[in-house]
Amino acid sequence: MSVQKITMSCLTLALSAGLSGCSGLSSGSSGSSTLSLSGTLSLASTASSLSVMGSSKALYNLGKLSDDYVSVLSIDITTYTVKCVTTTPPIETGSGAIAADGTFTVSISGAKNQPLACYLVDAGGTRQADFIISDASNTDLNGQNQVSGTASYSKNASLGTISFDPTSGEVTVPKANISSALASEEIAANTVVFDPSGIWTIGAVDFSLPAGVIGPCTGMNCKGPPDGQALYLKMWEGLKTSDSSKVFGLQLWESAGKATTCGGKVGLTSTIKTSIGVDFSANGAADAPFTFDNTVTGFNDQVSGTTGTVNLTNNWKMDTAVTQWNLTPNCGPRDISIGAVNYSNAWMCGPDSGTNYQAQLGGGCQDSSGNAVNLQNWGGITCGSMTISSDGIREVNCSGTASINSTPTAVTCKNKWAVTDSSFNVLTSPSANFDWSSMTQITAGTPCSAISTATNSSQIAQLQCYAAYYDRSGMREESSACLPQIDMDWSATTAANFIKVDEIRPSGLIFFEQFMPLNDGSGGSMVTRQEHFDGVQVNGDSWVNCRIVETGALSIKKLSATKMLATYQQSTVTTSTSKPACLANFTGERKTFMFYLTK
Repeated sequence: MSVQKITMSCLTLALSAGLSGCSGLSSGSSGSSTLSLSGTLSLASTASSLSVMGSSKALYNLGKLSDDYVSVLSIDITTYTVKCVTTTPPIETGSGAIAADGTFTVSISGAKNQPLACYLVDAGGTRQADFIISDASNTDLNGQNQVSGTASYSKNASLGTISFDPTSGEVTVPKANISSALASEEIAANTVVFDPSGIWTIGAVDFSLPAGVIGPCTGMNCKGPPDGQALYLKMWEGLKTSDSSKVFGLQLWESAGKATTCGGKVGLTSTIKTSIGVDFSANGAADAPFTFDNTVTGFNDQVSGTTGTVNLTNNWKMDTAVTQWNLTPNCGPRDISIGAVNYSNAWMCGPDSGTNYQAQLGGGCQDSSGNAVNLQNWGGITCGSMTISSDGIREVNCSGTASINSTPTAVTCKNKWAVTDSSFNVLTSPSANFDWSSMTQITAGTPCSAISTATNSSQIAQLQCYAAYYDRSGMREESSACLPQIDMDWSATTAANFIKVDEIRPSGLIFFEQFMPLNDGSGGSMVTRQEHFDGVQVNGDSWVNCRIVETGALSIKKLSATKMLATYQQSTVTTSTSKPACLANFTGERKTFMFYLTK
């Protein structure tokens, strides 16, 4: 089976690679008294993941059931602690243990009427979930429930019974539960909302950060907001069509040049504005959709090493795109059940000359401590003979030494698959092999445009070819053109669902979300979230799909006309908890950054 390299959407990755910062401690108010928050934590009914809770080893060692399929795992919530922190200086924190019945109380000194963010940490102090305030009575710029990562309370509050979903790493607090305790969110008619539009540079704060909060990073292995990186913010003011109240949208761009390339526009289509009930017409000509390029001149192709003009069909299919690997077009994702185990998005190829199919069921590698690891080079790995279970699941186990984080590491790996008949019934006989030689092969270097589109599977194969080349060539990051954000669902079973072209978020626009101002206009917050599939290599030419949830929450506070304090919370988690390869690549790590943004 040919490997199809899958690249994650840049949304949260770009945010975690560079954001805003924090300024002097002389500005802002700490409030006058202690705030007490209480509530009862309830586990969501969705599948619970120990891997999301930082315990992929425990998940992997639970035995065959958890290795193949996870439905619901019991989590001891008493091992977690609720922590809250103010996001305006001076920074104040508080924490509270969770009782066996899920109840907790947190007290935070000087936190009344201050923006407050809360989260869960495990026994080791690692952040595992963020509290998200969900307002079902209002919609955001995506037409979803309006959400926020912070809230300001004027008095002590009970959050009520709130849902903790380990698979998404979120604790959802319905705004209706706390509305009576919230500080006024109304913006007075004469209040000037601080407009952060402009170029801002990330820098370290000049005070001690709270426990669990980190600042910008430096160096080649920087995995957070890079110290010294410049970003461009653009705020758009509009009106809600329902009551003519003000509404704000904030764009965060990788650079001012990228915003200029895309025309300095709001970018919302008429259909979207009508569906979410907003009016940005006061912005004049800027109140228009983005116009994407279909030709890029002077493009430096990182695959071919050549520079020239590239024509784009549908604003992303490059006429220079070719296959990277030998491609088998009659392959695609399919859900399959074997015995009592369900395999979501198994990679199914066929039919072969005997009308059989082969289903790739997953696999991956772990080190000697049981931690899932990602191998880039299989040269030092030796594999044993195939074994087959009574259910017909075939497995090959491998072991050897691989370079993990530049350190030689002993690893063990496995690859799992099954052979089925034309009705997708698993064949248990060891002699029932899949005839790969009868499968159509498209050789590496074949133009994507030359791949037949006669069948749905071949249409998907062609789209995979274009998508892989788009990422490898560097076109996604091309700064001279305005191009749409492309999200690829490698689990799609139809060509129509493989690609999503985002009309309101061009490449280079890290996010565009509704900005919720503080009631004094001195700053505000926003939350961005997206869910999609990604894929990773598991062995040789096999790969597995991973369901990914990315979340980011940004709050900013004006300290002066040229300085802001920024707090950014980000996470990337996988809910494909039965697949060690997914766990190795998407660890569920949650980070909170605090830094200054200066002009």
